[in-house]
Amino acid sequence: KMPGWGVYKLQTQVDSMAWNDSSDMLAAIADGRMICWYYPNVVFVDRDLLPSTTIEKDGSEFGKVPQVSTFYGSRLTVRKADGALVTTSVSCYASMLYRYIGESRWEESVRLCRFVKDDKLWGCLAVMSIQNRKLETAEIALAALTEVDKLEFILHIKNIPSEEGRNAELALYRRCPDEAEGILLQARPPLTYRAIKMNIRLFRWGRALELAVKSRSHVDTVLGYRQKYLDQFGKKETDKRFLQYAESVEIDWEAIQAKKQQEKDDERARSGNLSSSGK
Repeated sequence: KMPGWGVYKLQTQVDSMAWNDSSDMLAAIADGRMICWYYPNVVFVDRDLLPSTTIEKDGSEFGKVPQVSTFYGSRLTVRKADGALVTTSVSCYASMLYRYIGESRWEESVRLCRFVKDDKLWGCLAVMSIQNRKLETAEIALAALTEVDKLEFILHIKNIPSEEGRNAELALYRRCPDEAEGILLQARPPLTYRAIKMNIRLFRWGRALELAVKSRSHVDTVLGYRQKYLDQFGKKETDKRFLQYAESVEIDWEAIQAKKQQEKDDERARSGNLSSSGK
């Protein structure tokens, strides 16, 4: 569990578990298997990559009702029902990767993964780099995992000119749309158009219209994309709020596209000015 991020169940019917002494690695005995989650926080970043950061081993050697006694470095000690201790290990490179990340040695982390050639390590690096907003490293790791759709999204994020825009898309990647919207609206000046368009992409039509009305801009954009959406499925508008504004707002796609381009130009110019002032 992470504060404000909810709860996620990694495994059911766990007999015993232990955290690593020097990292966030978690080991458990469950269903006759030894399971090690190299980076459990993956569930709060990208749950799709959970299998890419988890290893499993046969646990028959531990017998019935085993207890994980210690998890130091890469070595686990398991106490069997008769009191005997059995040791097993996980990759020592996982601890090394944690150390590199903790010291912000991202280039060394990439070199380590290339040397080891282990998809589990690449998976950890991908998640860690996304969580730390290291897009270049995330791009390399996702490419190594051949996660094409995720790689394309990271490349899309890299092309966004503003830092707030990039951070909002990363929040979306983590399935946190409200956080993403908050980032955009708290920017100075607020990136209202991005917030509106984000809600349109997520089919949160009511919220998109609310933001447009509140900012007194892009109401036509919301109505236009809403109408396209309904036409695609052969449906008619039934929402009273949309019907109300449709009576007084003209949908001119040339004007909508022109405003969209102006918003992009303004964001790019603003980001350029901020970069220049920071030099």
